[in-house]
Amino acid sequence: MKSEKCLVLYHNIVATRSVVFPISRAVLFLYNLGVKNKSEDTKIPEIWETEDEKGLSIGDLKHKYFIFARNRFVSNTPVIVLNKNTNWSIELSRRVISEWRIKSRTRERILAIQLLDKMIEEANFLQTVKDTKNTHGIEEVSYFENQCKINGNIFKIKITVKKQKLLNRRFAYYYSATETGKKITTSDG
Repeated sequence: MKSEKCLVLYHNIVATRSVVFPISRAVLFLYNLGVKNKSEDTKIPEIWETEDEKGLSIGDLKHKYFIFARNRFVSNTPVIVLNKNTNWSIELSRRVISEWRIKSRTRERILAIQLLDKMIEEANFLQTVKDTKNTHGIEEVSYFENQCKINGNIFKIKITVKKQKLLNRRFAYYYSATETGKKITTSDG
């Protein structure tokens, strides 16, 4: 909403040409109003393992969150998330849940699935490339990243999205969490 207001304000300033202050100041003003405040307003999503979960084995924890992810994201009709950075609709597919299940071997990576939709919605777009594996039906592959806090540690989230050739459909294919080495000691951040 702020960015839309900033854009309207910018166009009004430029269109009227009755600028009281130089355009460079208008741009700086708009930056401070919209972009700068966005990063200050955005808090890194955070999750903590519960005491009950700490008592579960890795296999039981993974099973618990596999059921959670399947029910929340892909049960009857898959959830579709709008990525704010690209304005793309991205479907949360069974494939992303399957890949996460196979490759998650630590408690934190298992817990990260709780934030799948939020991470995709707020993820930063990195790049799009042609599908070098020549997967049937896939036109291109896009990469995104985000970050979150899990059990007091900051994790980099990597997301891979594939676009089908014939349909204008993008779906999440891969989702992983990698610890950055930064530690937060309390849940307050």
